[in-house]
Amino acid sequence: MMTNVLLVTICAFMSVKVGWADPEMSNETDIRLLTNAVSAFSRDVYRTLHRRALNFVFSPFTAHSALSMTYMGAMHDTMRHLRDGLWLRDLPSPHMAYHDLIHDVTEVEDMQFLVANGMWVNPKFELHQMYKEDLATLYNATSGTIDLNATLGTEAAINEWVANQTMNKITSFLPPPKIDRSTLLLLINALYVNGTWMSKFNPSETSKDTFQLATGGLVETDFMTQTSYFEVKRSVVMDVDVIRIPFQNKRFAFYVALPKSRSGLGDFEDVFSNPNFNVNILFKEMKPEKIHLKLPKFKLVANINLNITLRFLIMSIVFDEIANFAGISDQQVRVSDVVQKAVIEINELGVTAASATGVKFVPTSSWEEDEPTDFIAGHPFMFFLRDDNNELILFHGRFSDPNITEIIIE
Repeated sequence: MMTNVLLVTICAFMSVKVGWADPEMSNETDIRLLTNAVSAFSRDVYRTLHRRALNFVFSPFTAHSALSMTYMGAMHDTMRHLRDGLWLRDLPSPHMAYHDLIHDVTEVEDMQFLVANGMWVNPKFELHQMYKEDLATLYNATSGTIDLNATLGTEAAINEWVANQTMNKITSFLPPPKIDRSTLLLLINALYVNGTWMSKFNPSETSKDTFQLATGGLVETDFMTQTSYFEVKRSVVMDVDVIRIPFQNKRFAFYVALPKSRSGLGDFEDVFSNPNFNVNILFKEMKPEKIHLKLPKFKLVANINLNITLRFLIMSIVFDEIANFAGISDQQVRVSDVVQKAVIEINELGVTAASATGVKFVPTSSWEEDEPTDFIAGHPFMFFLRDDNNELILFHGRFSDPNITEIIIE
């Protein structure tokens, strides 16, 4: 009988303390290979989502790491499909690299950056002890038992855990009856990021202005405004301007990729979605400019089922009865769903995101004389939240209609 593994990637909150690492098993090169894989995966996922929703946000980091936990227990063709779909062909030890990456990104100051991995097991499921121990050691995964007879429903305890970890940013994550008796294993990867801008926006300068939709319509929304020095990339080839908005911890930044044309996001997405496109070139060769910045104040909540995406990205085998997860259990199992809930909120103080070496610029003697250049995000754009030290994309999304705040992608 074929039974199910449910993969969940959320944006949650939990401190991680890693106490075991072998420096000979992983190094900076492995971490960079891993974050390059996450970037390529982010591009691929975006390609499958951007024609299905006007606005969305997702965390490639949490989705990739949850699938990597699954990859650790995959065998034969299932392992090869996951390896290729996750861009791990050049990385012989991705799990050790994840161990070291999580350790690095959570040891930061002036930024709430917390990662949690959870594993809930059906009491009747015979999980390989070695797999459980490897998840605990390499991914610092905590474990619990799925209570199929819980008075408030099987999902209640897990939803409570998620709510606690996200400081109630995400509640009712798994609506009943998401878990049933065929669900043997639930893997959760969670991320919570809360950062303050290096240069804050003054709330008194936030005002209503018009945002032009790709269709040509106009929508009134709140725009935050400030004039300061920012790093900017102006690409003639891609016909897009990219601005880097750093946090107090300068290794993390929020990026806006704004097409030069008001209706140009679709054309830029066609370039971006090319399988040979190197996402990291968006963040290279940026130069400081005095900028008059206007940025919409927004919050997005996205519920995304990634099953269609993963089937498109040659990983459909994980859902099939021929799936081989012999490294997880001797019982025959397959993945039933990969779901993610992501929340991002942009305001005058900074970014709160639940589901990334900047240079600080100071005014020069010519500050008063310099004329600022406008960067007005008043039409559809792509955005990223990134750890620049590791070139790791934490959140990635699309903003094209201020009226849409909650998104469901089945």
